[in-house]
Amino acid sequence: MTQTGAPASRVTARAPLEVRLGRAAIVAFAIYLIFPTFAYYIENPHPWRIPGILLAIAVLALYIAAGCTGPRGPWHRWAVGVMALLVYLPLPFLGEWWAASGVFLAAMALGILPRPYPLPAYLLVVAAETAKSMVLGDDLVGGLSWTLSVSVAAIPLAGLTHFAETARVLYATRAELAMVEVAAQRARAMGELEGILGSRIDAIAEQGRRVVAGVEGDAENVKKELGRMLDMAREAQREMRGFAHREQRLPSGNPDYQK
Repeated sequence: MTQTGAPASRVTARAPLEVRLGRAAIVAFAIYLIFPTFAYYIENPHPWRIPGILLAIAVLALYIAAGCTGPRGPWHRWAVGVMALLVYLPLPFLGEWWAASGVFLAAMALGILPRPYPLPAYLLVVAAETAKSMVLGDDLVGGLSWTLSVSVAAIPLAGLTHFAETARVLYATRAELAMVEVAAQRARAMGELEGILGSRIDAIAEQGRRVVAGVEGDAENVKKELGRMLDMAREAQREMRGFAHREQRLPSGNPDYQK
């Protein structure tokens, strides 16, 4: 309800187009990156085939959940830690094909952690990826080449994540500014209404005092004075309805969109 009693409209929650496009791009690119790992464990009789598929689904779901939600909170930092466990702990059992999951950890470090953590965390992941490649049998050149491949895939994914979150923040900020503007308009309208009604009530009171003073006089004059009071009351009622109608037409300024 508004301050005048008129029912307030409610804006249906829906993410803006730019945010939805950014999140759709994150999902599509993440699926593209994890698909070769899925295909390998599905098509080859690896002893850890089922766990590999399930863990790949977990990595994909965790990145999408962290990258496509906002605002950034403590759980996003915990999500990066969980991703690190998913990437490195199963590696001895799942073999070199699981190494590709490091792309998601690098992208989370760059795209999800708050400042000033992204760059140090990303450099730490890069060093870990180089060491991982060498542990799996590559020399230093091969390890650096693998790290470059991880970076080439992780940076665009992190960029998409940043784009979606920046678009969300911009739209959320615009919604908050709209709420402030609507509140200011309503405050001005209520101030005007208070002034007009106050003057009308003062006029009616003055007219009432005249009627009381002349109650023993001519009945016709009393009737006229009462008629003027009624006209003033009706005018005040019309003005109040007009202000209520104006406020009802104002946007609610309270969109549900936050995420």
